[in-house]
Amino acid sequence: MKRDKTNLVNRLQDRAKSEGFVAFGVAPGRLAPEAGARLQQWLNEGLHGSMLWMESRADQRANPDVLWPEVKSVIMLGMSYAPPQDPMALADQDARARISVYAQGRDYHDVVKGALKRLAGWLAHEAGAGVKVFVDTAPVTEKALAQSAGLGWQGKHSNVVSREHGSWLFLGAIYTTAELEPASPGGDNCGSCRACQDICPTNAFPAPYRVDARRCIS
Repeated sequence: MKRDKTNLVNRLQDRAKSEGFVAFGVAPGRLAPEAGARLQQWLNEGLHGSMLWMESRADQRANPDVLWPEVKSVIMLGMSYAPPQDPMALADQDARARISVYAQGRDYHDVVKGALKRLAGWLAHEAGAGVKVFVDTAPVTEKALAQSAGLGWQGKHSNVVSREHGSWLFLGAIYTTAELEPASPGGDNCGSCRACQDICPTNAFPAPYRVDARRCIS
């Protein structure tokens, strides 16, 4: 049975690569309690600012099986948006406006969701499993799930950092009723580095691993 699960995951990963995903991992359908506790503390301190939707469905964000009780596994995927040119090339030219790298191409919601739907459709056919896909617009804690699935770790800027792809990943999730072999969680490798904190123009990080949305221009 374990061999069958591993074979399915390997085939799924190959399929994910063909859809343009560069990062792949499987997380259990339930997060460790610490993830929900961190989210609740962040909300209690008001660091979400005017993003009231973050608190209105916090229980569903805290764990996948609250949003969908049938979920057994979460497939986390990353699609790279790393720029071909140096994103800091115009940093010292105050007269030139710059557009964030993630906003320079097609809307990532459309690009990633299309690939997720095709991949989820393949899984549903192959495994006879139920599936749901999510890209950033549902009460899903993508970054905690990505770390649980081994894609990387949540850095001091709170985003996911991958050894291979840095912070340049659009994240997508497939919730499924299929019981898949989970990956080993990603470990924190930030060490003493605080480059992301030092470069923030609005000092949006009150402490490492914490972001104050009220100060963040993104």
